[in-house]
Amino acid sequence: MKLEDYQDYQEKNVKASKSQLKEYIQIYADMAKKLKSEDAMELEPVKRNIKDTYLTEIYFTLVDEAGEYVRLTITDASKEYIIPIFTDMREYAVGSAKISTLFLDKLDLKVISPDDIEELAENDEYFEGFVVNPHSQNFNFDRNGDF
Repeated sequence: MKLEDYQDYQEKNVKASKSQLKEYIQIYADMAKKLKSEDAMELEPVKRNIKDTYLTEIYFTLVDEAGEYVRLTITDASKEYIIPIFTDMREYAVGSAKISTLFLDKLDLKVISPDDIEELAENDEYFEGFVVNPHSQNFNFDRNGDF
């Protein structure tokens, strides 16, 4: 979602617009399914659009009462983790409700930007990446913003 759209949503309670990233991810998923390969050259323009668009939007994630990001560990024995991010308010509402049932703490919304994610990657060796809209699209990016 664009920052301006989120600000309008906060100030005027207008319907928050869809995320362009969400739409590109859906196009990618549909094409990859039809092509039966994520390496097909027909996907290259969509991959470029996803990478370019990722840098231009803001996202929503969950933080606990201490202000720490909700972490989804890679394995039970590992310290490595990913964080869930949501592309729009609708995805956040559905995803956060489901994730909240897994945690004892009260969880809150936090706006997160690609710069925030880059900073997290630089400062936390255990941060492995993030999953976009985990309960609908489940699209994974690594710590460098690649997929």
